[in-house]
Amino acid sequence: MRPTASPQRAARRAAAAPAQAAAERDRQLAALIADAARGDASAFESFYDATYGYARAVARRVLGAGDLDDLLADAFFEAWRKAAAFDVARGSAVTWLLTIVRSRALDLLRQRASHPRAGARLALDEGDDDGADAAAASGADTDPGEWLWRRESGSRLHAAVQALSPAERWALGLAYWRELSHAEIAAATGWPLGTVKSHLLRAQHKLREALSR
Repeated sequence: MRPTASPQRAARRAAAAPAQAAAERDRQLAALIADAARGDASAFESFYDATYGYARAVARRVLGAGDLDDLLADAFFEAWRKAAAFDVARGSAVTWLLTIVRSRALDLLRQRASHPRAGARLALDEGDDDGADAAAASGADTDPGEWLWRRESGSRLHAAVQALSPAERWALGLAYWRELSHAEIAAATGWPLGTVKSHLLRAQHKLREALSR
C-alpha cells in the first residue's frame, strides 16, 4: 500500500501548482511570439487572444475607464512589429507586452496633458454608448467613422470580419484601420508584397460575399 503524503508535502505541491502553470503559460506565449516573428499571423492572433485581458487591465489602470481599443490596437501592432526583438532571457512574454502597453498609455496621458481641449474631447468620445449616441445626435465633434464602427460592432460586418482568416483580418486591419499602404504592410509584417495583395483581395471578396447575402 502506497504511503499517504504528509500534509506538509501536499501543501507544497498545491503551492507549486500555480507557479508551474504560469511557467507553462510563459513557455507557450514565448513560442507564439517566436512563430509570429517568423511571419505566422495565426500565432500572433493566438498570442493576442491569450494576453488581451492582461493588456486591457494595465491600460485601464493607467488611463481609467473608457474606450481603450485604439491604444490596445497600437500596442499589439507594435508587439507584432517588434516580435523578433523579444528575448525570453530578459523576462516573460506577458511582461514584455505589458511594458509596451504601459508605455503607450503613458504617452497618451502626456499627450492629453499637453492638449487639454483634445483630452476633454477624448473623454467625451470614450464615454458609454448612450453618450456616444447623444454626442452624434447633438452634432458634437465626434469622429463619424469611429462612432459607426462602435455601432456596427455587433452587426453583420463585424461577423464577416471575424470569419476571415487571421492573416486576412490582420492585413485588412492594417490597410483600413491603420491606413497603411501595401508596401508599409509588407514592411511591417515581413510578408512579400504579393502576399499582402492576395490577403487583401481575398478579404475584400469574402466581405462582399458575406454582406451581399
